[in-house]
Parts: sequence; structure tokens; C-alpha cells
Amino acid sequence: MLESLALWLLLPLGIALGIALGRNPRSVLSDSEMLAGLTLAQDNPDRAIAALTKAIERDPAAAELNLTLGALFRKRGEIDRALRLHENVLAQPELKPDTRALALYELGQDCVKAGLLDRAEEVLKKAAQHPAFDALAYEQLLPIHEQIGDWQQATQVAERLESLKGQSYATVRAHYLLELADECRQRDDAVQAIKLALRALDTDAHCVRANLFLGHVYESTQSWEESLAAYARVPAQDARFLSEVIPAVERVCIANQQPQALHDFLDHLEEHHGLDSAVWLARAQLIGDGNAQAKYLADKLAQKPSWRGLIQFLSLPPAQEAGVLSAPVQSFRDALTKLLQRRPHYLCAHCGFTPSLLFWRCPSCKQWGTVAPAEDSL
Repeated sequence: MLESLALWLLLPLGIALGIALGRNPRSVLSDSEMLAGLTLAQDNPDRAIAALTKAIERDPAAAELNLTLGALFRKRGEIDRALRLHENVLAQPELKPDTRALALYELGQDCVKAGLLDRAEEVLKKAAQHPAFDALAYEQLLPIHEQIGDWQQATQVAERLESLKGQSYATVRAHYLLELADECRQRDDAVQAIKLALRALDTDAHCVRANLFLGHVYESTQSWEESLAAYARVPAQDARFLSEVIPAVERVCIANQQPQALHDFLDHLEEHHGLDSAVWLARAQLIGDGNAQAKYLADKLAQKPSWRGLIQFLSLPPAQEAGVLSAPVQSFRDALTKLLQRRPHYLCAHCGFTPSLLFWRCPSCKQWGTVAPAEDSL
């Protein structure tokens, strides 16, 4: 649909540029002439705008030409001119329904660029009433609802897009439900927060955020068994989040005085994710004997070197003199710690952005659920 829309919008531009290139305006343009005009629009937008302006002077009411010129102005950042042209088209009486829908869609994009989100929402909803523009308009509406935090509307639009485009929006819908759940949590409505988080998990069974959220809410209400059950589901969903969930399980087991539950959890993780440094660093903390802990860490480091593992290893008794780290070892450990602090803590799998905090929506590419803990290996 995007390709057909682009052709529809650029067709008047090809005609206008063909005329500007010296063709007889009454003659029918050949395919090569039309192609030359469209190529010029991409390579020389200033000349394309000049050609369209001349064509509009001959026919000021030509809606398609005005729409195309407005789109070019928007692309150049001249939003005021784009708005004026598209509003003038809409003011014309007896516009064809498809032309009116196109004008509404173009005006909606102008308003988004200008930051007029309320106006953009109003215009795009009207454009969505035309079957040729419903999916395109809803695609523009979705980020508007995200930006203003209207998660109910965002959920409805995502559901509508699923039916129109025949593709799943389960990932984003789950995150919308969790945004609503977080609002409930902030209002101390734990019951409704849990209901929404469970709906999110039903919507997207792979949503790590849902189980981390449930674990946290259950933990805050001292529902220890439910909290542990939620946290325990995370490793099977995405092992990259082991470094997030292991400290949470440790915290719950300590609060509930269940040391054996922590041992069992780590035993299970080591069986399935034994080379992950988050697992064996947590296991090492449970080894009381310093020499045994050093041997355990040395074996793991030999299999898969880790920054945190190496720093932990340098703090063990073999590197100490009378209970205090020797000066060379301490200096080396401090240097490694500084290097580790400079490494990215999290990584977006979609755009490569490396934030220092865990964001469920990447601040750079705006994708949901693409940020995860960065790997700790050397």
C-alpha cells in the first residue's frame, strides 16, 4: 500500500516536472519522461519544488499538485508552508473522497512534525475512515498515543492494525497493558496491577517484563511463593535477563528465610545456563571456603572469561596478604572495575543503542522489548 500511495502522490510531480523540462503540457508524457521527473524530485528537490510551483500557478486549484508540493515542503522541514497548502486543499469544495482522505493524511503528518498532536489525532482519525488510508493513518496514530501515554487508545489502535494488516502486535500490546499496570501500581492498586500484568502475559507469553513486574508486585505484598514463581519463569523466556532476575530471587529468599529455595534455583540455572557469569558468580557466593570458591571461579573463568568474574576472583584469599589485597592486585582490580564501568550495561538488539538503565522501550529507535542486559564476557 505504501508503494501505491507514493506513486499516487508523485504522479503529479512527474507530470509537473515533465512540463518544466520543456515538454508540451498538452501532450501525454512518455514513461521515460515521467521517470526523469521523478528522479529529479529525489536528486534535486529544489528544482522539483520550482517546477510544481509553476504548474500550480497555471492551475491553483489542482489538488494533487498542491498535496505533492506540501509533502515536499514537509520533507524539507518547511512545516508552515506544508500545513497551509494541505489546509487549502481541504477547504476546496466538492473534493473527491480519495483526494480528501489523502489531504487529511498529509495534513496529519504535517501536524505530527509540528508537534500538534491533538490536531494530528483528530485529522488522522478522519483519514482512517477511508479504506485506502485506514492502515496508514492508524500507523501514524500509534506513536502519537504512545507519546502522550494514552495506553488504552494505543491498545485499541494496535488491535485495529492487527486486523487490517494481518500481522501480530502482541509484543507492543503486552507492553501497553504493563504501562497501565504500572500506573495502577503507583496508585497502590496491586490487585488491578496484577490482573493487567497477567493479561499482558496471556497476550505475549515471551514478555519478560510481565514476569519481572509480577515478581516485584508480589514481593511488595509479601506474597513470596507467587513472587518466586514469577521470577522463576524469566530464564526460560530470555536467558539474557539472568543478571536481572537472580538478585531478585536472592532478595525474596532472604526476606522469606528460604535459603534452600535459592540453592535449588541456582542449581537449576547452572544445569541449563552454567556458563552465564550471572549464574556462577551467584553460586560462588554460596561457597563458604575461600580456596574452594577460588577453584570454582577459576574453572568457570577458563571456560568463559567474564569481567565481573575476574574482578571477583581477584578479591579472593589467594590474592590477599593477611586478609588485605596486595597493592599490585588491588591496582589491577581497580583498573578492571573502571573498565567495566565504561562498558555498556544494556544493549538494544534493534539499533545498537547502549543505555545505562533498562528501558522497555528503546529511547533511540522507539522499539518495544529490544533492550536487554549486555553480555559480560571478555
